[in-house]
Amino acid sequence: MSPFKGPYTHLLRFSFFNASTFLIGLGTPLVLLASEIGASSFEVGLMYAFVFLLLPVQILATAFLPYLGYKKQIILAWIARGSSLVIPFYLAIIAPEDPERWMVHLLVISSFLFCFFRTFGSCALPPMLYAILPDSVRGRYFSTDQAITGIAGIIMLLLFSVLFKWVDTYTAFAWQYAYALFAVVMTLYYMSRIKDPPKPIRTSVKDIAIETPTLCLRRSPFRQYLIYMFVSALMGTAFVPLTAYYLKTEADLGMDTILMLTAVQYAGAIIGTTIMRNRIDKIGAKPVFRLSLILAACISTYWFFLVSGLFPFLKHGLMAAYFLFGLSASQWLSAHLKYMPRVCEEEKQALHISIHAAAIGIIGGIAPIFWGYLVRMPGARPGVQGDVFALFFVALLVSQLVLFFYTPRLTSVHRERPALLLSANLIRPFRYIGQLINLVPPDTGERPKED
Repeated sequence: MSPFKGPYTHLLRFSFFNASTFLIGLGTPLVLLASEIGASSFEVGLMYAFVFLLLPVQILATAFLPYLGYKKQIILAWIARGSSLVIPFYLAIIAPEDPERWMVHLLVISSFLFCFFRTFGSCALPPMLYAILPDSVRGRYFSTDQAITGIAGIIMLLLFSVLFKWVDTYTAFAWQYAYALFAVVMTLYYMSRIKDPPKPIRTSVKDIAIETPTLCLRRSPFRQYLIYMFVSALMGTAFVPLTAYYLKTEADLGMDTILMLTAVQYAGAIIGTTIMRNRIDKIGAKPVFRLSLILAACISTYWFFLVSGLFPFLKHGLMAAYFLFGLSASQWLSAHLKYMPRVCEEEKQALHISIHAAAIGIIGGIAPIFWGYLVRMPGARPGVQGDVFALFFVALLVSQLVLFFYTPRLTSVHRERPALLLSANLIRPFRYIGQLINLVPPDTGERPKED
């Protein structure tokens, strides 16, 4: 059956509106609203970090699946997650001319609740898809889902960028979050139309607790790759929120321009994924890792000179920089999905993926908080210290060069393994961590067959 027919159309429509919800709830629009009400770079980093820091909760949330089932758990989680968006909608409605500190604190709480409840739905969605989709449809469905998710994000950002030109800032934010709440209703509607597969058997959280320290500390290709990704996450996850925050508070770019740049970034990710989808098996994961790192190093160098103020004209190259960032991030993701199964034991692949994703997620969550604290202006004032922020890009560039020269030394034990499939990875290239936790059904630990 075609992924465009029957029950699969409801899944694709669900993905379209779901993309809009989490893009507004956790993406650039959140950073812009936070900066508008006076949040510091530390607070922006904290809000962005919650999605990573709460990944261990996502593992524990799988324990509810045998009792609630996939569909019910997703619906309940999405209701709670969507309810947290009422807080930023309220802040936009009251349109404070002189924002107070409690408003920033309220937005931080909203972000925490959004990410917390998201974990309960995210742990159910990937295994539900694998349970619903037959092998004959799976590959085409995920490709279609990726395209729809990316297109939904670009359309939404372009429309909102125009909206910020037509109306005042807070009115634009109010319409933005009103649409996010509407999208929540639509995701619930289309999820309710989907047939619920049988409940999974109970997941052993005890096995995860026992296996985690042994797997992370024992010398192996898994640990080597874990450290490799640690270095990447330690620097990379802070890039997105801090650069958007800098453009708003220091470069004085309008909301419409920043949203337009983010749309260009997503376009780069879509093009990069499309180019690499059928080529990575021939090229191999390591050359793609190095290609991604070359592009990333060029971007870091560009941002260093931009932030340091040495070449003001570089501001005109932001569109190219954002496009290349999306391209680089998509290459990195494609290589990771190809390489990850090679360092996992076949009989425990699901568990190993969960452990890897949770460990990287935690360090990825600490990074935006740490760097946001270092570059913040004294006294929790909005803005960043330009000289310190420039040092961030120096450190980022050094980490990228280290990874570039170390990549050939990576070792693996299962070269014949096919790449993992992952939907909705175009929009937020770093969010693959949260999806990988439950990409493989937790009840069997086996990877489903591919086309």
